[in-house]
Amino acid sequence: MKPEHIAIILVASENADNIGAVARAIKNMGFCDFRLVRPPRAWRSKGKKMAMSAADILKHAKVFSSTRDAIRDLNFIVGATRRRGSGRGSFLSFQEAIARIIRESRRHRVGIVFGCESKGLANQDLQLCDYAVTIPASDAYPSLNLAQAVMVILFSLAQWQGGQVQSKSQKKEIFLNKRETEITLKHFAKALRVLEYQKGGANLLPRILQTTRGMIKRSGLLQKEAQMVKGLSRRICEKVLSCSKSKGRIN
Repeated sequence: MKPEHIAIILVASENADNIGAVARAIKNMGFCDFRLVRPPRAWRSKGKKMAMSAADILKHAKVFSSTRDAIRDLNFIVGATRRRGSGRGSFLSFQEAIARIIRESRRHRVGIVFGCESKGLANQDLQLCDYAVTIPASDAYPSLNLAQAVMVILFSLAQWQGGQVQSKSQKKEIFLNKRETEITLKHFAKALRVLEYQKGGANLLPRILQTTRGMIKRSGLLQKEAQMVKGLSRRICEKVLSCSKSKGRIN
């Protein structure tokens, strides 16, 4: 595991004390990348009391206006939530999630996303995650305090010796982050439009793009694979345009 590759992201936190306590948990467990989406006012000054000697984590925390912006440079995202149900995404067991985060952090950047104290992660934020995870707790009272939830996951990451260590002789594979993945998908979508997948009653374009995103979420997208997709998409566009011009000259 590479702790520097793991970002802890709080979305719309309501209590500055909790933000300070999360900063302390981050430093306690040896992590450093702290990100906040729409935090409350004066969170840095108000959070110092609970942060104690982790004031440096608060100082260097990054602030974003949206969850999408906060994860843009990351490759693999897990959302922590207590609520399940329709539209809440694909869930990993707690052990699976910890092992997967450790394994993924060895090769690229990972984000762990937590929602606000009163409502947790909203559906639209959870949909940006590749997987969701629920922390095992008593059925009588399964809801954890935000800082406690962060500490449980980070402690588990620090202690767990899961997954196989990558061989030094194994060639390093580079995966795309979320921003680069979206750029690749835009190239693919352009080719599909040129092929007129969006026309007709069925309009297959949204379904194909949704299925493709699901495939990428499960396994990631290598840089060499993205280059192939972009090159193929560009070739399709050029070929269709060339054919259209030829037909125009014949007519």
